[in-house]
Amino acid sequence: MSELLTHSRSDLTRSGVSDRALREALRSGQLLRIRNGHFVDAGKWESAHPEQKEVAAARAAQRDAHGRHVFSHATAAALHGLPLFRHRPGRPHVMIGNDTLSGTSPAVARHHDLWDGETTERDGLLATTLVRTTFDVLRTCRAETAVACIDAAMRRVALQEDRRIDHHRAEEFRDEVIRLIRTATGKRGVKQARELTAFADPRAESPGESVSRMYLARLGFDGIEQQVPITAPNGRTYTVDFRVSGVLGEFDGARKYIDRGMRGGRSVEQVVLDEKRREDWIRARSGERLIRWTNQEITTPDHFLRFLRSINVWP
Repeated sequence: MSELLTHSRSDLTRSGVSDRALREALRSGQLLRIRNGHFVDAGKWESAHPEQKEVAAARAAQRDAHGRHVFSHATAAALHGLPLFRHRPGRPHVMIGNDTLSGTSPAVARHHDLWDGETTERDGLLATTLVRTTFDVLRTCRAETAVACIDAAMRRVALQEDRRIDHHRAEEFRDEVIRLIRTATGKRGVKQARELTAFADPRAESPGESVSRMYLARLGFDGIEQQVPITAPNGRTYTVDFRVSGVLGEFDGARKYIDRGMRGGRSVEQVVLDEKRREDWIRARSGERLIRWTNQEITTPDHFLRFLRSINVWP
């Protein structure tokens, strides 16, 4: 994911942009002010992912600070490369405590939470550690954002070079989050953090899979199988995201079609054709029904339920 570039007032001045030209660019909607003295291309901001917006805002905040901020919560999640599914960025989050410098820049969300002071550097910016960041997102973000974040964090630490999951490492990470939860008993968001930590699973390969699994559980489906193996041609194995009540299901994200890296040099048309061949084989080999859904079907649990009922999956 490319970085969203911001421009300070001094940057624009050095490049020859006058005050009048800046005012006109803001008035016309060409530029957008994301904080006092910092600007971004409005079109790029509009189409940017939440993670890109969080990182851009963090960089702008750090440029204004007299000390080094320690970014936390959703801002730190973006710096760690974790997904912020359905997150709406606001002010950059910074942690205040112990002997760390708080900085003096305005327009940041300061947190005075109990914290051990450990940090890590991410692309030149200080952030809370991966486990601490995950814990804070679990407590303070909506459930859809939080479950996608912890699934991705666990997968980050547990995924091996052969694409297998080291479940021992995943459980160690879960235990670290649980230890932090125990230190915050009674605090806001701890109930959600506890529930989603128990529910987290590193096998989820995308935020859409994480949220789909959470919604399926909320809708009362039992025995949700994940990453179901199906023998493929030439001795290979296809994996299907879910098996639920005897039906195979896949979350179909748009990224596989629009991301050139994921397409592996194939055209969009070839990807679609390959997906159809794969789907036909899975149906023939397994003898089971296979359904697909997208982000549009998982806007809410109720919307997902209506979709499932419309295709006769729900009894």
